[in-house]
Amino acid sequence: MSYQYGNRPVPTRIAAGILQAFGVTATAGLLASLGLPAAAQEVQPMQRVEITGSSIKRLNAETALPVQLITRADIDKSGVTTAAELLSKVSANTAALTDGASFSDIAGQRGFNGANLRGIGVSSTLVLLNGRRLANFASPGGNAGVDLNAIPSAAIDRVEVLKDGASAIYGTDAIGGVINFITRRNYEGVDASAYYADTEHGGARKAMATLSGGIGDLATDRYNVLAVLDYQDTSSLRSSQRSWIGSAFQPDINLDSGSSNTFPANVRRTRANGTTATGPRLNPSAPTCNPPATVYAPDSFVGPAACMYDYMQDTELFPESKRASLLTRGQFALDKDTTLYGELLVNRTSTIYRISALTVSGEIYPLAGQYYPHALITTDKTPLVVNMRLTEGGPRTNEIDATATRMVAGVKGVALGWDYDMALNHSVNEVDDKYVDGYVKTSLFDAAFASGNINPFGPSGPDGQALLAAAKINDLARHSRGTTDSFDIKATRDLFAMAGGNAAVAVGAEYRREKMAFTPSALLAAGEIRGEGEATPFSGGRNVKAVYAEFNLPVLASLEAQLALRHDRYNDVGSTTNPKIGVRWNPTKQVVLRGSYGTGFRAPSLADLYGPVRLGQANGIYNDPLGCIQVGAIDNTDNPDYCGLQPDKLRGGSASLRPEESKQFSVGLVLEPYRDLTTTLDYWRIKKTDVIVSPEGSYFTDPVRNAAYIIRGEPDPALPGIPGPILSIDSRLRNIGALETSGADLGINWRLPATDVGRFGIGFNGTYVFEYKTREANDGPDISALGVYTNDQIVQRWRHTVSLDYERGPLNLTLQQTYLSGYRDQNLLADGSVHRVKDYSLLDLTGAYRITTGLRLRAGIKNLLDKNPPRSNQLFSFSVGYDPSYTDPRGRQFYAALDYSFK
Repeated sequence: MSYQYGNRPVPTRIAAGILQAFGVTATAGLLASLGLPAAAQEVQPMQRVEITGSSIKRLNAETALPVQLITRADIDKSGVTTAAELLSKVSANTAALTDGASFSDIAGQRGFNGANLRGIGVSSTLVLLNGRRLANFASPGGNAGVDLNAIPSAAIDRVEVLKDGASAIYGTDAIGGVINFITRRNYEGVDASAYYADTEHGGARKAMATLSGGIGDLATDRYNVLAVLDYQDTSSLRSSQRSWIGSAFQPDINLDSGSSNTFPANVRRTRANGTTATGPRLNPSAPTCNPPATVYAPDSFVGPAACMYDYMQDTELFPESKRASLLTRGQFALDKDTTLYGELLVNRTSTIYRISALTVSGEIYPLAGQYYPHALITTDKTPLVVNMRLTEGGPRTNEIDATATRMVAGVKGVALGWDYDMALNHSVNEVDDKYVDGYVKTSLFDAAFASGNINPFGPSGPDGQALLAAAKINDLARHSRGTTDSFDIKATRDLFAMAGGNAAVAVGAEYRREKMAFTPSALLAAGEIRGEGEATPFSGGRNVKAVYAEFNLPVLASLEAQLALRHDRYNDVGSTTNPKIGVRWNPTKQVVLRGSYGTGFRAPSLADLYGPVRLGQANGIYNDPLGCIQVGAIDNTDNPDYCGLQPDKLRGGSASLRPEESKQFSVGLVLEPYRDLTTTLDYWRIKKTDVIVSPEGSYFTDPVRNAAYIIRGEPDPALPGIPGPILSIDSRLRNIGALETSGADLGINWRLPATDVGRFGIGFNGTYVFEYKTREANDGPDISALGVYTNDQIVQRWRHTVSLDYERGPLNLTLQQTYLSGYRDQNLLADGSVHRVKDYSLLDLTGAYRITTGLRLRAGIKNLLDKNPPRSNQLFSFSVGYDPSYTDPRGRQFYAALDYSFK
């Protein structure tokens, strides 16, 4: 991906920075601390100029803070079609939330795609559209942030990624950085585009259509109106469509995460009380079982007398989705000093998730039931505890409808010597989670099962089928709504002359009202959706008031300092004052040295504070090391209550949560030895304290240290010295000790001289992480999570994207590599050695040919070498055998698009 930098003449540096920060002109959304060029001594009219690549100007635009600019041309060259795909090419974006990982309904936020700069949390990355906020994804959970699905990708003109904290400028939650999506403005003409993509091995087909148009020129007509309409349709990808998908039981990498809930069902005898289980798992169909999903795996945790459910043979890897968005923007110049503007965004995304059939665990099948397995249980017959897969009910299917709406109305101009901009912003995000198939009403199903008419071992008869049909539900189970209403005003002006130019000041204020509400259906609230706990409706709101000031001080012609201070007051968690200091030194035309220091403060989200406790299942499947003895020592079938566990999990917020606080520092070097070569190197360091987390995996890797958060049953007298089996874990949000990370970003933009065969260019962005460590308690040890799968994510030591561009006349070609280094897997191998997940590298080949002035053909091959994700034994995601959080299961993909422009 290549990068361009530039500047423009402005009346004051701070004025330009403020206006640019809110999408009036092209910047990364910072104030004057982004090192805008020296102001002219005489005030000049504001000019809206696209960022250009001039040698000195480009160097002078290099700033006190590191900013990565991705242009529309870069987006087209990379072949991406969504904001989430685009950010996967940004090396600083680590451990983001993706569609692949959301199948497991992580943190109760299925359908959420979120950015995560530096890997310090989705909630610590601020995502803006034209410099202003959008409402966060409404579904309550462990992450608070803007859903990238709500960003209208077809309307994006460029993306500017600030890879440094900006709490003193934008607000307290910009700890990891800021991503500002900037759309077209003051556009005249009509553009139309049609896109189609398909994969070599089937599934994940995609079709898109885009129509955009604008009328009026603000400079001559005094108005401009722009509208962009985009539609995307993507089909699902099933695991059966990919031959590389492995089993949930792969002993060579110590992956044993299949399920004991099978069809035909596994059973265990009951004790004398007739309710609790005893003895090993048994299955009447073993060893034949019922492949491809229910298989015989005697060496797995289910044991030699049972079957294992390999859900990786019966699920989806990539969801079906439909997305439609409309963005309109209008401007009207009242006079030469005053312009009114407005913006409307409506985005609707409908995503369908299908996973394996519902699990039925712990139900008692009566001795008198018509399907009782008498051939299996021949003596001492008792009622049976059943672990089954409700295959007859169909796959669990959820439809997530997410609607994002934003309206902005404002005025900008010049008055009394100040450049000003003020606006009202009303933003809404609504999410409906519909349970459309595969789920049953708890009371009806339990009664039907207790009657003995539901067959756990094969097809049910007419009576059982009728009972099952009556128990099935189609329910809008969850409705969430979040709103953000704000008013902001900012003003800038020059102050006095200094050796390097005029000092300038920016002042501003913001008032923001945030609200969210979660409403479960009557069935969900009553605990009547089997497999789900009871859900409690809740709502919350907060007021945030902020004032800030910033000074730009050109001490010398080559030395510039920026000082910023912002005070935010939350009515529920207190106040904070955050400074930011930036220094930029330009000793020669070819060199810029820059550095910054700042602090941050992330208030717990409304869901963090007010989300009620709910009971669900753990995301992964685990062994309890205190009770599960691996095969080869003692037969682990003696301990089925300790092996292959997916226990209940308490989720929810806590009113006692404290805000996260941070300190960050960066220092960098920019070199431009000649006009067409720019390199950047920036070191960064971030430390967060009182980090808010929802642990899971650590409870099983270290159950002794985490005993306070593990709820166990009574010990089994037959297993002396072993504690009772794990019934549930307490994974409610809480503050832990600290998180500290540091690293370096390297950027290269090199446009080679033109030759007879064409012109080449090289673009590179890479991130090397020196450390990433956490402390889960104030008195606990520092734990390195760098290059090690920890809890629910992986932070690779090295990530980069490099592109080779070629241009000749109407032809453009780009070969792009995205690379992520290997790491230590979540679990050791059976012999105690480390399993390494291999490096992951994808090559994309894209091209464009301009047929006529207005008609262009684009085409490409994504994943040119058809690279499969590397094998992994991680257990947190629903999909196992690989890590879906950062890999792409689609394989080689071909696409073509026609773009027509009429001006």
